[in-house]
Amino acid sequence: MSNQKMLVIGLGNPLRGDDGVGIWVAEHIAAANWPGVMAVALESSDPTLFFSLWHGFTLVYLVDAVIAPYPVGTILRLNLARRRRTTRVPTATTHIIDLWEILELARTFGELPPRLMLYGIVSDSFQFGKGLSPEVELAAQKLLTRLWRLAQHIGRPLPPGTGSEQTWCDTG
Repeated sequence: MSNQKMLVIGLGNPLRGDDGVGIWVAEHIAAANWPGVMAVALESSDPTLFFSLWHGFTLVYLVDAVIAPYPVGTILRLNLARRRRTTRVPTATTHIIDLWEILELARTFGELPPRLMLYGIVSDSFQFGKGLSPEVELAAQKLLTRLWRLAQHIGRPLPPGTGSEQTWCDTG
């Protein structure tokens, strides 16, 4: 883990339109070299990669494009560490191995980080080609600001309303 305390894993495929939003966010954070934060862009859904990446971190954020019944660009936040084994969230991604299956494997093998959040950005453009839609890019910029604010509180109590909720939705 070195000296990083917060891990951001951006998921997706940057060659499939909005599916690259997680990669976009992770690359921006990595390029900015935020203190105490490690950011990784991950185009694979291999569970062993997840386990090895988040091993030793207590604060992990996953960022991914999701399909959900909300307007494109809506940011959803799900507290994955608090979800019970049987709870299934009504969203979908374009990955070959379902994220929920990876989480169940992690839970089964005792590899689930203590604090694991998913920031899903509602998307609808997954065709081949490079580039995010304007709504998804704007949401990604908002999420960068939010993650930066959270990173400023590493090692200190989080401000009210930043981590205890099960689900959060931002459509504005």
